[in-house]
Amino acid sequence: LNWVLKDALGKMARMLWASQMGRRFDSDAKRWRFRASLLFAVGNFLEILTYMMPQLFLLWATLANCCKQIAMLTSSSTRTSLYNSFRDGTRENIGDITAKGEAQIAIVDLLGIASGVALSKSVVGTAVSSVVLTYLGLQAMEIFCMYHEIRSVQFRVLNFERLEQIIRNFVRAQPRPLISSSPKITNNKLNGATSGGTTTKHGTPNGEESPVPTPEAISNNERIFWPPKHLSRRALAFGSLGRAKLSGQELERLLKIFENDRFLLVVGPNMKKPKLRNLFSKPSIQEYCHIVLHEDASNADIVKSTLALTILREKLCLLKESKRPESEDSWEDIRSQHCWDILEATQSECNQFFPQFLRELSSRTWSPPSRFMFGRVHKRAQWPLKTSKSSSS
Repeated sequence: LNWVLKDALGKMARMLWASQMGRRFDSDAKRWRFRASLLFAVGNFLEILTYMMPQLFLLWATLANCCKQIAMLTSSSTRTSLYNSFRDGTRENIGDITAKGEAQIAIVDLLGIASGVALSKSVVGTAVSSVVLTYLGLQAMEIFCMYHEIRSVQFRVLNFERLEQIIRNFVRAQPRPLISSSPKITNNKLNGATSGGTTTKHGTPNGEESPVPTPEAISNNERIFWPPKHLSRRALAFGSLGRAKLSGQELERLLKIFENDRFLLVVGPNMKKPKLRNLFSKPSIQEYCHIVLHEDASNADIVKSTLALTILREKLCLLKESKRPESEDSWEDIRSQHCWDILEATQSECNQFFPQFLRELSSRTWSPPSRFMFGRVHKRAQWPLKTSKSSSS
């Protein structure tokens, strides 16, 4: 009965995990594959505990089976995305790649079984201390190899984390207007912020290396276990109209500025979760802006809106550096109505740089936007679109 119960509970945990997490695997395959290997290692250790504490067999065996079922589901769900990274792009040979990969897995499993039998007879024996020490040593080696194996995988299909890194490099390499007049803080509000005048150049002049990193460069800098950096998180970049509690006048002006796009840029603190992060660290001014997608926005619109958001973040940083207010808390009151000129300049520069950015992506062998994997962006809004021109054209 104990064996039946542990297997049944493990299958239930697997189904629950698939229903809750299934949509996250495609857009973040490397991170979830590595986490699956860690979870499988935990399951193996819990199985050893059943040998050490047989009176709690059902508890440890059930927890171990749940961990291993979740790990196996996550591993199998991310495997196709990892296999796709080995395609050369000239033919549809994913079946051939998958067959070779599964054959290698079978060979390694057989070698592992043979090695385990040999070690148990000649070295480990049945002593608990020997079993635990051998497990820890072999598991550390496996995690080390898995980390470098995942690190070596190079995706040419962008998720939001890779896209944000690439766009940040691209924007900082472009000549763009600086904030020419200093901001004035009056009654905790920004006034007199304009753009134009001086121009700065970040990056390399024409004719030198592209500011867009290659898939290899991005792969070498990707986080494998930890979540993306704060500004690279999709939940921070995309939000709803209600996050900053826009007034009617602000919404009307934003719709006018972005009338040819399927997105809006909103400036303002998160009013739904006010000062949540202040408990641990003071938020950056770059966190006080986000994207609101139209319900018909495509992948190309997401790329363009991310480009616009990065430009806006850079401008807000320049605005803050041009003249610091007496109180840092004054910046927490910045809203869209205080920086219309910056939003208009951002929209104009985004239109200017977007075609060039797509060309740079293609030249660096990145896949086109239609193949990008951003996951589902739930927070979208509906407003009348201007039919004569669209952002995705």
